[in-house]
Amino acid sequence: MNVNGFQTQEEQNVPPFEEQPRNERQRYSIEDGWEVVTIDTPEGTKRVRRRRKLKPRKQSKPAVWKLVVGACILIGLFTLPLPIGQIQVIGTSQLTSEDVVHIGDLGYPVNILRVRTGALEERLQKDIRVDTAHVSYALPLTLQVDVKERKALVVVPSQFGFVSLDRQGMVIASSATIPDTTVPIISGVRLGNALLGDTIEAEGIRGAIAYMEAFTEEGRKQIGEINVGDADKMIAYTVEGLPIHIGDRNNLEEKAKITADMLVDIAQRHVSAEFIDVNIKSPFIKTQ
Repeated sequence: MNVNGFQTQEEQNVPPFEEQPRNERQRYSIEDGWEVVTIDTPEGTKRVRRRRKLKPRKQSKPAVWKLVVGACILIGLFTLPLPIGQIQVIGTSQLTSEDVVHIGDLGYPVNILRVRTGALEERLQKDIRVDTAHVSYALPLTLQVDVKERKALVVVPSQFGFVSLDRQGMVIASSATIPDTTVPIISGVRLGNALLGDTIEAEGIRGAIAYMEAFTEEGRKQIGEINVGDADKMIAYTVEGLPIHIGDRNNLEEKAKITADMLVDIAQRHVSAEFIDVNIKSPFIKTQ
């Protein structure tokens, strides 16, 4: 029907208020993944359902690359000479962190993550200043080196003066005069040309060391001399000159305990002693 030269909306065969080409498809969404479209066919307009075309998403960087980058960073931290962490030395005033770097051949800059603790402990224990060493990690980023110093237990005359020996019989100091007056001197023997780091195996001297090692640190201060001229008839002397008949090298730990008890008893009872005998079977105090 024409109205003033115009077609009605029904004659236009298009939705109200909108014109569109005859062959344009109109889409209707019905559910996720599917859509309904209107198409032109020889038989007329039809609606059909088809799978919706999804727009390709932008792919993010593969996770494998993140793993590779992370692995490279970790490898670098544990292998490259980067200045990472600090070294803390505990238990000694003779050893510094610089000494640890030198002894362990760690190099500069120091990366504590590269340090093999077991290998460093072995190197440190070869130093004559170190008795035992324990290396561990602590927070924050600290390599902790716990050192027990070698301490002299006896002083022995040598060819060129005197040497100090530790609990293992190692020469840890050498001097033309007595290097340590706080430990007893060994009499009855003289060493040859004993050098720093040498280990003394003489039976009498090792017996005297074992005897002194059994004392407490305070108890050692009471012994001034040990005569080992006859290793089976050792005699010690207190700093006051009181003889202590030790005898042979058997049960030296027990003999040291008896010695300490007897010296306490003499001091408490004000005994005037001529000497004491610390044989295991029947120890006694000989009075004047």
